[in-house]
Amino acid sequence: MVLDAHSITIDTMTIPDAACDPLRDLLKDVLSRLATLETKVGLPPPPPSTTTSVKPSESTASNKPAPVRALSIRSLKEAGDDPSVKAYDDFCKEAVVNFADACDDLKGLESMGSFVVAAFDGLRSIITLASKSKKPEEDLPAAFAPLMQPTLDALKKIRDLKLDRAFDPHQKAVSEALGCVSWVAAPMRPATLVRDTFGSAEYWTNRIRKDFRGKDEKQIEFCDALKKMIDGLIAYIDDYHKTGLTFNPKGLSFKETLIRMSDEPDDEDQYPKTPTSKRPTLGVTATPNMAGLIGELSKKRTEDGNSAATGLKHVSKDMQTWRKEFKKEGDEASAAAPKPVAPQKIPQKKKPLKGLPVFEYQDRGFKWVIENHTSESVLRESHENGVLTINIVDPKQQVYLYNCDGVTVKVTGKFKSLALDQCTKCSVFYDDLISSTEVVNCQRIQLQVNGISPVFTIDKTTNITVYLMSKEVLDLAVFTTSLSSEMNVSFPDGDDQKEVAIPEQFVHKIVAGRIKSEVSDLYH
Repeated sequence: MVLDAHSITIDTMTIPDAACDPLRDLLKDVLSRLATLETKVGLPPPPPSTTTSVKPSESTASNKPAPVRALSIRSLKEAGDDPSVKAYDDFCKEAVVNFADACDDLKGLESMGSFVVAAFDGLRSIITLASKSKKPEEDLPAAFAPLMQPTLDALKKIRDLKLDRAFDPHQKAVSEALGCVSWVAAPMRPATLVRDTFGSAEYWTNRIRKDFRGKDEKQIEFCDALKKMIDGLIAYIDDYHKTGLTFNPKGLSFKETLIRMSDEPDDEDQYPKTPTSKRPTLGVTATPNMAGLIGELSKKRTEDGNSAATGLKHVSKDMQTWRKEFKKEGDEASAAAPKPVAPQKIPQKKKPLKGLPVFEYQDRGFKWVIENHTSESVLRESHENGVLTINIVDPKQQVYLYNCDGVTVKVTGKFKSLALDQCTKCSVFYDDLISSTEVVNCQRIQLQVNGISPVFTIDKTTNITVYLMSKEVLDLAVFTTSLSSEMNVSFPDGDDQKEVAIPEQFVHKIVAGRIKSEVSDLYH
């Protein structure tokens, strides 16, 4: 749009002076007020504009912005100068956006990238909240449940995507890898949890690499970008949240900070998000395209006096039924009637374990027995920090866990053997063991060996991680597995811990009348 003393030029249309006088006066008043505001704020005057007219087609063709993937991060001002939040923003802008772009490069997988960005974007409010508040008194998963909902919704959308069957490994790899978002609620060593989740995803990325190596480099870039994203998250956690999500001991209480953050206005509400534009910055005023509006309205006007409003019906006063005089007595009574209250759902409690909790030493068999215990029963019995502690005084003693759920056991001293049977979400820390460690019919087990444990037998077990903390045990440890899955071993590798998966897939061949078995190429 070009303003001069006689006419207003809109594209190739010229409107007479008489029709533009009110608009010209309004624009002059607005420009005058803007100039006054800029002088008070101290902004430099804008450079003189040229009057060269450019056709819309040429302008849009030459100045069309490249697509920008904007992170819809809520309340950017909330974080202030906290280093952990700034570092998380840098991680998202680099690793997460790069992986989303790698998804966009694969035809048929374009919609997945935005969901991945949304999943990591949802964690930012939790990290921001932690940087401003003290640690909550309740469990972290329960405290973070409302804030985790956007992330969980994004994960659900990824799992529910209806993709071509060729992208099944991609979808499963991303779903497995994004299990790492639960690191914010991990009680200790969240980087280990992230490594575990990527161990499951790496099975599928290895299959993608094997199928497309030398055929499609974009597929390999997809796998590389996913690994780089997880490695970037691990590096970020090691730098700022090594032992768990870091809270502010000098901040406000968790609930008060949560209320204050929810009361502050949302940047996304002030500036509608578009896929090809960034939010307005300070000193930039976004104005609607007034010239285009006038041009469109002018096109609607015809020679016989019709306009864009021609044909619209006039709503008289007697048609405005929302007025008070049109309400009937029955309407007021119905409005005052209370709405039926839906019956409150009663949360289902966990089924109690069969049998009474047992924690005792039996002289017959030199055996420590822990049976039918849960995390609640351990707390009720006033054990220190909710941990069952066993002090071994005779190397002949054994430790036996049966039918336990959510129990943590610490064994000090050298003993004969350890056995876990039908246990779920249990952790055992122990020093030296003479014979073997047996895990049967269990789920989600963690074992940490601080000394020597030569033999591990794992049978019919899902999701077990064994942490070997001593370098002396590396040459002695032997693992025997059957009918088990999601098995990982963590052991010292220089100054760090290295974690690898125990193979679950094998290739069997008949050689000289005998079966010869080898580990699948996926684990090499």
